Amino acid sequence: MIEAIIFDMDGVLIDSEPFWVQAEMEVLSTVGVDLTPELCTHTTGLRIEATVRYWYERIPWAEKSRERVALEIQERVAELIRGHAHPCDGVDRIIALASQHRIPMGLCSSSPYVIVRQVVEQLELRDNLSVVYSTEDEPFGKPHPGGYMTTAARLEVPCVRCLVFEDSLNGAISAKAAGMKVIAVPQGGQRMSTCFDFCDAKISSLADFNEDALRRFWSVG
Repeated sequence: MIEAIIFDMDGVLIDSEPFWVQAEMEVLSTVGVDLTPELCTHTTGLRIEATVRYWYERIPWAEKSRERVALEIQERVAELIRGHAHPCDGVDRIIALASQHRIPMGLCSSSPYVIVRQVVEQLELRDNLSVVYSTEDEPFGKPHPGGYMTTAARLEVPCVRCLVFEDSLNGAISAKAAGMKVIAVPQGGQRMSTCFDFCDAKISSLADFNEDALRRFWSVG
């Protein structure tokens, strides 16, 4: 049975994906890479350095280093989060539900710690999360399973006994590759896509995850 819950952050706990899209479009436009929100979905779930590398390989630039571009995107996202961030629907409910049944919870994000820590503090989740982890500490980001494997190890729970909530395809592949159960929470146009059919369940938001859904994965008294 499932012994722990692990959340992705962006798009699952906090509606920050629009901030990443805005920041990527603004900063990359300064080096001649003109993106649209649709094009930004090509890199959803990747670490920022992987996102910048993805566009550099397709539209090389010389105005700034890739490291500088990545830093500027992070700084802009942090600025947007400070002014406009709010939790996704159902976050408080699922945290309360897991806490009620003493289910340990962790976070595994592709975002750098500077953003992860800010979000955890802003949503007041520090006391609820036993592990807060960023793939910034991993040699490879999602869809590589390393981040989720490390998070499970720090929770001291086998990967096969972890239940993951993910909104991105790269993240869902990462968790599945680690041997975990995955509930997809796809956003926007991806909600009708069949690309998440390999997951164990698909919901519109965390608000759809209730006691009955929990009992499908968890042995509760």
